[in-house]
Amino acid sequence: MNIKKIFGGMRGSNDPKYRTAKPFEMILAPAASASKMTFFVMMMMTGYVANTGFGVAVMITGILATVKTWFDGAIDPLLALIYDKTKVGKFGKIRLFLMLGYLIQAIAAILMFNVLSGKFTGVAGVVVYIILYFLFVLGYSVTSIAGGTSIGVILTNDPKQRPFMQFIQMLYQYIGPIGVSNIINLIVLPRYNNQIDATMLSEACFWYCGYALFFTVLSFIGLKNVDTPEVFGKLMSNDKGEQNSIKVKDMFAMVKKNKPLRCYMIAGITDKLANNTNGQAVVTTLLNGILIGSYQVANTVNNASTFIGFIFAFAGGVYLAKWGVKKATTLMSWLCIAINGVVAVSCLILGPTGMALIGAGGFVMYLYMALMMGKSAATMCLNIAESMMRADVIDYELYRSGNFMPGMVGAIYSFTEQIVSSFGSTIAAVAVAAIGYTKVMPQLGDEATWSILWIVELLVFGLPILGWLANIIAMHFYELDKERMVEIQSEIAERKKIAKASAAK
Repeated sequence: MNIKKIFGGMRGSNDPKYRTAKPFEMILAPAASASKMTFFVMMMMTGYVANTGFGVAVMITGILATVKTWFDGAIDPLLALIYDKTKVGKFGKIRLFLMLGYLIQAIAAILMFNVLSGKFTGVAGVVVYIILYFLFVLGYSVTSIAGGTSIGVILTNDPKQRPFMQFIQMLYQYIGPIGVSNIINLIVLPRYNNQIDATMLSEACFWYCGYALFFTVLSFIGLKNVDTPEVFGKLMSNDKGEQNSIKVKDMFAMVKKNKPLRCYMIAGITDKLANNTNGQAVVTTLLNGILIGSYQVANTVNNASTFIGFIFAFAGGVYLAKWGVKKATTLMSWLCIAINGVVAVSCLILGPTGMALIGAGGFVMYLYMALMMGKSAATMCLNIAESMMRADVIDYELYRSGNFMPGMVGAIYSFTEQIVSSFGSTIAAVAVAAIGYTKVMPQLGDEATWSILWIVELLVFGLPILGWLANIIAMHFYELDKERMVEIQSEIAERKKIAKASAAK
């Protein structure tokens, strides 16, 4: 492992045609991803609060989540248009939308998990839950459009820095769920006899909101020097040195003419559907609470595998910069398929009652942990490549049309992703209902059966493999390899010189 190359990537290539970021900016600015993912994990718990706090049936909860996410996805283009048209003011633009998104989510969460929980039942309970859920996902969309799309693109376009920029952003995406999951599983749940009920969720809500606020503040500090009119102006000016006016028709033109965008959407959205499905609380309960039989052991395995994954992903940044997005995505997808297949077969060999050996510790647990470490490392490298892909697609659109539209790219992706991945909650709800959980949610201590194991095999192992196969197919048609991106960045830099000279006249 060449440490100089790894840290050299953080310093950048010292090429004047690239925009480079300072180390502290790369470390702090992406922290908004941890805040967003903290609320994402919290959103996975809304099925429980709907059932215990508002009297909504399990099946209805899954269907409502899907329908409301469709509606939310429909407003993403409008939010993106507002975002791209918003001028960068005294308090920036990214920071303004990040704080707005946080406040909306925090208010909705406190109302849902605390203030109004247990106050409504029947039709009234369903109506109140729908309103609060809509408010929650609205705030999540605002945060995603600002933090999920713009930060990395604004900070740097240096091909040596981008893998590390995306690594740090991905690091936060894991720190958010892992950190808050440790708090909930190790501190909150034991105080409530490991039962997920209304009282437990009420306390958990404040942990989620406080944890997310901490990372939002960190992001504000890192964005201070780049969330400015000067930095945005360099990207948004045309050949005449003027800011382009983004219109709705530009969005449709981008979908029609930007082929790399469509490939990116296929690759990312299929993975999100799988992640959203197997990340549902009911599914993780089937795996960790019933089959493995210990949230604490499952948490330990997850922590260890994620830590090792970070190490390999950090080192892998050198090779991601060397290979480029297209090649890296293809290779990492094949590796993920191989490892996930081995884990799936191992669980079948153990059987539903045998998987309790994982929770008991010893050789079986360490073998399972080793496999999960390999899966985590490969998945993290793949996530970095996919994040780099979005940044490349945004730069390609700037090259193709002259429009800098990170909000629109994020909205188009988010709109389609939310519609498709929203089926995750429905798939999970239908799956658990098919094995008997129609009126109550799965809980630790329920009997481990073959039907539960097959549902876990299908949702936790099978669905992600289909997503990775879609990645491989999409990359066959993706043109933005390493060499092509060098050409595009050189052309953009040349256009900016012309724009600057024109503006100075």
